[in-house]
Amino acid sequence: MLGRNFGEIRWLVAPGMAMIALTYGLARFAYGLVLPELREAFDLPSSVLGVIGSGSYVGYCVAAIFSLVYTSRTGPRFMAVAAGAVAVAGLAIVATAPSAWVLAAGVILAGSSTGLSSPPMVEAVASSIREGLQDRANTLINCGTSVGIAASGTAALVLMGQWRVMLAAFAAVGVAVLLWNAAFVPRKPAREIEGDAAYRGTETPRLTFSYLMGSRSAPLFAAAILLGVSSAAYWTFSRDLVSSLGGLSESGSTLFWIVIGVSGLLGGAAGDMVRRLGLKMALRISLLSMAASIALLATAPGVTAFTYLSAATFGPAYIMLTGIILVWSVAVFHDRPSAGTGVGFLLIAIGQIVGSTVMGTIAGATSLTTAFYASAAISLAAAFLKPHPKDTITGGDHP
Repeated sequence: MLGRNFGEIRWLVAPGMAMIALTYGLARFAYGLVLPELREAFDLPSSVLGVIGSGSYVGYCVAAIFSLVYTSRTGPRFMAVAAGAVAVAGLAIVATAPSAWVLAAGVILAGSSTGLSSPPMVEAVASSIREGLQDRANTLINCGTSVGIAASGTAALVLMGQWRVMLAAFAAVGVAVLLWNAAFVPRKPAREIEGDAAYRGTETPRLTFSYLMGSRSAPLFAAAILLGVSSAAYWTFSRDLVSSLGGLSESGSTLFWIVIGVSGLLGGAAGDMVRRLGLKMALRISLLSMAASIALLATAPGVTAFTYLSAATFGPAYIMLTGIILVWSVAVFHDRPSAGTGVGFLLIAIGQIVGSTVMGTIAGATSLTTAFYASAAISLAAAFLKPHPKDTITGGDHP
């Protein structure tokens, strides 16, 4: 399934996947991976580390708003290079941080890069990949998150405790990724590509509240928010859960992180899954799978086989769901794909901010397992959302 037509799109998919791996997997999610080392190095309580982590999400939201407004004006190359530069700068600041304040600034800056990176990738695909392959290209690029998570976990195992060296190496890799994207990502936005039949003779719709809100976008936005809320506990507390309640060693919990990343590569099939099963069924299966993985970890954190099975289920389910939100956003906002994707991913981040806060409060008042069960319940409830009838996205046709 992957091999067919892949040669036609890999020239853009490869650097795009690398950019998403850099911004999401290395610059943003690696914070949780090195959290124990940061706590020891800067003598910071968990509450302060949590505030710094939340600041990363806020930076993401601000950057996402900027990107969804300006990507269609500046073109995908400019914004992709900006995302890479912000990621490199943030990682370099964290790697050399002499104090907690500098550390916080670096973490927030690094996290902001994710808000800049997704919209230009979607715009690049819309401007240079034929329509029948766009969903596949978008979802393959999107699973770069898993590549980055797997790479960061592997680096953490090799460089155990040397977090500054690891993050400096990530920054150096980021420079190469930035240059790769500068060379291959298209300069012009989709609407300026000469002879683009999809846009010929049309005007770019203004990015207004009335344009964004409607009967088709309402279920999309609800799904994005609930995905963020229900996944937040896993991203924030899963390593803590398997270590404190499950008894996994540092290397064991790091391997748990790697399993999430490696298994998440299967989420690259989101575009094909939507086309084969339909949007509603693909969404439902993925949300039920994520709910099961969260509940499994809460039920048996001390059973090693179940712990890794949970990670192997959560990884592809989460990446699949972000891919579905991406494909769904492009379908609903087909005339402004970067803006639609920007809003969808912005709402996922807002959901994760809310989810981290709420689930942290529940964990403090009761227990981590209760917070995980609450997260699983939200994912289960979201599985019954129904996309607008126009958004079937099957048979290769966009509505």
